[in-house]
Amino acid sequence: MDPARIAIIVGMGLVTYLIRAVPQLFFAGRSFPEAFERYLRYLSYALIASIVSTTLFLAGRRFEAAAAPHRALALAVAVLVASRTGQPLLGMLVGTLLAQTLPWLSAAW
Repeated sequence: MDPARIAIIVGMGLVTYLIRAVPQLFFAGRSFPEAFERYLRYLSYALIASIVSTTLFLAGRRFEAAAAPHRALALAVAVLVASRTGQPLLGMLVGTLLAQTLPWLSAAW
């Protein structure tokens, strides 16, 4: 993977973390309204999903049409596993494993 792409992913991950952490650092001891807390919780997941989906389907500046069905299936399974188990990291690991093995399996058939 391109080092610039890795730097972008890490940078956006840090921004995602800061979006959730900074308000809690500045407003320690105060309770947030439930709607705001829920907004912050889902905002971080949405930002991570945008990073992953962009990286998953693009190679440089072009869309990888041949790999898109395998990667879309891996993404769908990852989201399903994460939502069913409540463990996003497990979903990411399953999705990564599928994204790496599905092209290999389809080439073997």
